[in-house]
Amino acid sequence: MTPGASLRHDFFPLGPFECNCSILSRDGRAIVIDPGDEFDQILSRLAGLTVERILLTHAHIDHVGAVAALKRHFGVAVAMHPEDRSNLEMLPVQAQWTRMPVPESFTVEHDLASNEILDCLGQPMHVLFTPGHSPGSVSFYLPEERKVISGDALFRGSIGRTDLPGGDHELLIRSIKRKLLTLPAETEVFPGHGEPTTIGVESQKNPFLSGRA
Repeated sequence: MTPGASLRHDFFPLGPFECNCSILSRDGRAIVIDPGDEFDQILSRLAGLTVERILLTHAHIDHVGAVAALKRHFGVAVAMHPEDRSNLEMLPVQAQWTRMPVPESFTVEHDLASNEILDCLGQPMHVLFTPGHSPGSVSFYLPEERKVISGDALFRGSIGRTDLPGGDHELLIRSIKRKLLTLPAETEVFPGHGEPTTIGVESQKNPFLSGRA
């Protein structure tokens, strides 16, 4: 493996809420972020790869639906911020709200910490604590790739909703401004829903961050 070599990034929507899943891979190894639904589709995209870890930006139902099946298939650990365990415990309630099947339960082996640096297939991945959409929401920043996977904190032209239990609009705005908008302007943003954008574009044009919304 060449130090600093780029990762392959497969980014695609899953399930009725079109939650974006990310597969980062290199040299036959992979990390999966937010496997929200459609286990068979995820598995087909992982052909020839061995999953080393599952990472969650948060524990809303549309982001975790395929976790248990993927975890069982590859025998890997799941990592999530502990402040979102309340959402994990509320999955049956979330299923009622969304009229979705209750996902199979799973355990979380690794409690993510703010500013923790993970080994992402030979590259550093920074855990940015970005609560507001949910109490334990995190974003994953890959400085060598100039990418951030923002979960449901920051979207193209929008921000995450804050009307669900544990949501806090003012906290979300602070999280975005302090943890995401301080990244280099050219950083690509891969959100939990919708199309990618960049930090520079959102800093200048996102109406929720400029006070126009």
